[in-house]
Amino acid sequence: MKFFAIVFPLLLSALTISKFTSSSGQPEDPIDLRDLSQYVRVTEQPFEMDDATAQLCQPVDWEEVNPHEPLYPQKAFCNVYVSPSAKEIMLSGKGTYPEGSLVIKSKLATAEAKTPELFTVMQKMPAGYDEEHGDWKYFVVDGSTFKLLAAGRIDSCKSCHDQYAESDYVTRLYLKQKNPSK
Repeated sequence: MKFFAIVFPLLLSALTISKFTSSSGQPEDPIDLRDLSQYVRVTEQPFEMDDATAQLCQPVDWEEVNPHEPLYPQKAFCNVYVSPSAKEIMLSGKGTYPEGSLVIKSKLATAEAKTPELFTVMQKMPAGYDEEHGDWKYFVVDGSTFKLLAAGRIDSCKSCHDQYAESDYVTRLYLKQKNPSK
């Protein structure tokens, strides 16, 4: 019994660490979010996110949630960036994104905010990574510390993006809104 009390926590922590590291043992954060100028911004101005989307696009500690209050009590906004290889497909809405393409959403507390609270990122992986969901890998990164909060086949991301299968699992709603609410 004492053996399990010692070994089980060690195994659990090893599994958790391996989830966020590559086979080389390095942190699984290959995307440089500190300098967004290397990406193409596809939103003209901050896009007002749907409340349900704003709630899904955040890490949640369910033990801290009050069921009588909204998860994200105020409006949220985002700017969307893509890697240069994804620009044409994003703007046209046609085709399949090439392997390595990135779609980056910087989530803002207000339309005027300069610093994101959070980044959510989609990265197109090699064919076979997750065929049922377009072979996309998802990342959630803290906007101030750039700490990787989650990575991989994140269920909340997949469940939202599955409705956009016709556009290679990428929403383009933010390209249509011209004047977000303030």
